[in-house]
Amino acid sequence: MNYRSINRRMAVTALLPLLFVLAMSFHYIPKLLHEIIGAAWLLLAGVHLYQNRHWLKSLQQGKWTFQRTLGTVMDILLLAVVLVAVFAGLGISNFLLKDVMPLEIQRSIVIHQYHVSLPYALLILCGLHWGLHFKGWLGQWQKVFGWKLSAVAKRAIVAALSLAVLSAGIYASFLNRIGDRLLMKHIFATAATNEPAAIYVLLLCGTIGLYVLLGAALQRYLKA
Repeated sequence: MNYRSINRRMAVTALLPLLFVLAMSFHYIPKLLHEIIGAAWLLLAGVHLYQNRHWLKSLQQGKWTFQRTLGTVMDILLLAVVLVAVFAGLGISNFLLKDVMPLEIQRSIVIHQYHVSLPYALLILCGLHWGLHFKGWLGQWQKVFGWKLSAVAKRAIVAALSLAVLSAGIYASFLNRIGDRLLMKHIFATAATNEPAAIYVLLLCGTIGLYVLLGAALQRYLKA
């Protein structure tokens, strides 16, 4: 394993889904820790955006193909949902900003609903975002771990992992009632939250993985 190949951008990219899943597991962790993780995740997302600031500079350059337009729209939507979800969370904070937020914001049902529902949209958008960039990301980590597999072994592993992720992602979508979440229905607990913490985390990872696969498949189709 070549740890020297891990740069800051790779570290940030790896930490983003880790912190996101931890923040989504708020049923199993102290509320204060949930708020700290959420704030840290927002800062890390800002670092990620800064590391990729060339993307902002390039918006007025080059040819706008369908693939580029789709990726840009998805990135802007992802950024908007991140900001609304996290700032809504800060607005209803019970600890970090409790003494500075106006009471009407802290008690707002609408703001609370945004914070509860939008993270499930982020599961989808983050998965698609990572899927669209998955090939480049995977290539970077292959250099770190020095993976050397035959073509047959690669296909077998990819097929097995894809099947497992698809199954977990679809199952998790029903358990977490993601459709109802996206419709902004008032839901606090689901069948998924009745599971042990480790199972719940795996279900979240399966949901993200489902959309990573869809994003990667879409990227491959558009380049074909």
